[in-house]
Amino acid sequence: MDIFVLLEKMEDIIDEAGKLPLTNKVIIEKEDLLEIISEIRLKLPEEINRANWVAKERQRILTEAQTEADSLLERAKRQQDGLLSDTEIMKMAKDRANEILAIAENKAYEIKVNSLNYSDELLAKIQERLAGLLDVIEENRRELRNI
Repeated sequence: MDIFVLLEKMEDIIDEAGKLPLTNKVIIEKEDLLEIISEIRLKLPEEINRANWVAKERQRILTEAQTEADSLLERAKRQQDGLLSDTEIMKMAKDRANEILAIAENKAYEIKVNSLNYSDELLAKIQERLAGLLDVIEENRRELRNI
């Protein structure tokens, strides 16, 4: 189960819990919540690993794009060297190599921004869910102390 499913399960337990008469307090099976919290603790590294994978994949794509750009630039330079006598062809090859390099750099930047945004959104969702869960747990503990 992923963390969001476990959090929803925890919310369901709280929503379906029996209420104390004349109060807003609920009675919850401690073991049920502790079991879910334990599963969340086990799954959290998995979610973090997934975010790390996205970052590594982004870096791999950037490296691949840079390698391709370098290769294209090198080919263009070799072609340019072979055509030294014809300056117009040299200029066209250099312009094309620069254009390809610019496209690769733009694509690498776009991939980087998208992967950072995805990672940030994923971590923000996890943080939001965990914060809500902690608030519920704290409130239930306060209510238990006040009984």
